[in-house]
Amino acid sequence: MTAPVSVPITRGRRLFGRLGGPLVVVLLTAVMGFLLIGQLRGTERFRRRLEAESEGDLTRILASLTGEADSLRDEVSALKLQLVRLETSTLKDQAGAEAADEQLRALQVLAGTVPVTGPGLVLTIEDPRASVGYDTLIDIVQELRDAGAEALGVNGHRVGATSSFANRRGGVSVDGVAISSPYRVVAIGPATTLEGGLKIPGGALDVLESLPGVHVETERAAKVDLPALSRAPTFRTARPVSSAR
Repeated sequence: MTAPVSVPITRGRRLFGRLGGPLVVVLLTAVMGFLLIGQLRGTERFRRRLEAESEGDLTRILASLTGEADSLRDEVSALKLQLVRLETSTLKDQAGAEAADEQLRALQVLAGTVPVTGPGLVLTIEDPRASVGYDTLIDIVQELRDAGAEALGVNGHRVGATSSFANRRGGVSVDGVAISSPYRVVAIGPATTLEGGLKIPGGALDVLESLPGVHVETERAAKVDLPALSRAPTFRTARPVSSAR
C-alpha cells in the first residue's frame, strides 16, 4: 500500500511564493472585473428604463424630484431658523440672569450686607480731648457719600443706610457699639474725588480741624477692606409694592 506523499513545509512555502503573487493578482482582477460588469449592467438597465419612459412620464418624474428637493430645502431653512431663535432666546435669558445678578450684587454692597474690598480713602481722626461728637462723624460720612463713596466703615464697623450714631461717655457709638479715638473712617471709591469732596471750604473737614486737640490725616489707599454689617437691616413698615398689594 502506497503511503501518501507529504510535501515538506519549506518546499510548500517556496511553491506558494512562486505561484501566490500571480494567483492573487488574477483573483483580484477577476473580482474587480465582476464588480465593474455588474455596475455597468445596472447603469445600462437604469438607462434603458428611462428611455422606455415617455416624455410626459419623464417630466412628471423630474417635477416630483424637484418638488421633493424644494420641500427638503424648506425644511432645512425652517430648522435653521428655529435653531437661530433658540440660540437667541438662550443668549437673552443668559444676559437677563447676568444683569439680575449684577444688580443684586450692587444692592448688597449699598445695603452693607456683604463684605467689600477696593481702592479708597482712609481718614484718621486723633481726638484726645473727646471733642468729636456723633454729629461731626455723621457729617463726614455724609460728605463722603455725596462725593461718591460706595461703601463706608468707622473703626471696623460697616456703616449702612440704616446705621445710627450716638454720643457716649468718652466717645461715640455706631449701631449701639462704642468706639473711641482714634477714629478711622474708611471709604471705598475714587480716592481723589473723595478727598476733594472732604476739602471743600467750610465742610466737615474744616470743622474737624477747628476742634480743640483734633488732628486729621487723609491717606489714599490702593486696597481697603470692609466687613458686612453685624446685623442685617430689618424693615417693619416699608414693603415692596408687589408684596404690599
